[in-house]
Amino acid sequence: MNKKGFYYLMQLNGGTFPTGGFSQSWGLETYVADGTVHDRDTFRAFLETYLDAAIGRCEGPILKRAYELSQPLDADGLTKLEELSNASKVTKESREAGIRMGKAFLRLMEPIIDSEELNDISKLFKVREVSYPVIYGAVSRLLDLDVEDAVRAYVYSAANTLVQSAIKLIPLGNTEAQQVLFEAAEMMEEATRHSLEIPVDEITNFCPGMDIASIKHETLKVRLYMS
Repeated sequence: MNKKGFYYLMQLNGGTFPTGGFSQSWGLETYVADGTVHDRDTFRAFLETYLDAAIGRCEGPILKRAYELSQPLDADGLTKLEELSNASKVTKESREAGIRMGKAFLRLMEPIIDSEELNDISKLFKVREVSYPVIYGAVSRLLDLDVEDAVRAYVYSAANTLVQSAIKLIPLGNTEAQQVLFEAAEMMEEATRHSLEIPVDEITNFCPGMDIASIKHETLKVRLYMS
């Protein structure tokens, strides 16, 4: 990785980059509310399932394909990929969360990157909605980031965001939370490997338990998170 690329990835995946990921729990809040996730071990099981099903076998391969379609820009391919990205999200909350984050990411990057390709991508999605893995993959290519590094940073960011949510929701102590994240290196690397190896036409997002948690989340009496 070149030095600038390292800093770009740190910025794009840092906790202060305002895509809105901090406001999503991806069903964790439901599991905490019904007592399924209540300590370090049960949260670790949730994190492992999420990274495998939602990231490694679905969003990661979509991200990689968006990277490949972005320079030179394949507008038709990127449009079809966006349709697939949305279709892969079973529940309303998860679809809306992905789009909300994608639109925020694009809006932030437009004034930062002076790129004809990004202008073309922006025009392409002005009348459409773009999901987070698609625009993240496209921007990573425009920044000339290594795709493996970009995927690995994306996976880490997803894990770290959920750990921060667990601190508030369960709650986990800071030391416990950091231990979980430290010990998650192997599962994050597995999610990265799946992201890079699974062809986009073989993605799956089969995790009915998390889908049910997402559906139930809409009716929770008290909610801190949007998903």
